[in-house]
Formats: sequence, structure tokens, C-alpha cells
Amino acid sequence: MHETKSRSVFKAVSFRVIEVAVTTIGLVILQNPVEIAFGFALMAEGLCLALTYLAERIWNRINYGRHVYRGKKCEQCKKRL
Repeated sequence: MHETKSRSVFKAVSFRVIEVAVTTIGLVILQNPVEIAFGFALMAEGLCLALTYLAERIWNRINYGRHVYRGKKCEQCKKRL
């Protein structure tokens, strides 16, 4: 099985959109400068880790751009291993 370049690009862009939204919400919630410095770092790292895991699990269920090999040849694009 292999992924097409368009699938990889779509995954990367869609995940970055989610990360930007989470970062924006986090900065709106935290208003104190000390809380922003420390709280944002903890929140961003924790949420990004969780979102990365969830996004990969979701993408494992999506077949867009995924080609399955049967034997030595890809059925969709006819490429060989």
C-alpha cells in the first residue's frame, strides 16, 4: 500500500488548519502574560501531541489517495513495487 502525494499534502494542510485553530483558541483563553508563557507551552505541546495521534488514527480510516498493491503491482496506478 502507498499514499499519493496529493493525500500527503491534504493531510498536512488539514492538520495545520486544525493546529492554527487550537493555537488561536488557546491564546484567547489565556490572558495573563505569565500564564501565556508557561500555560501556552504546556497546552500547545499536549494538544498538538493528542491532535497528531487523533489525526493519524482518523486518516488511517480514510482511503483518499491510498493505493493497495496486489502482488507486485498497484491496481489503481499500475506502478510496480
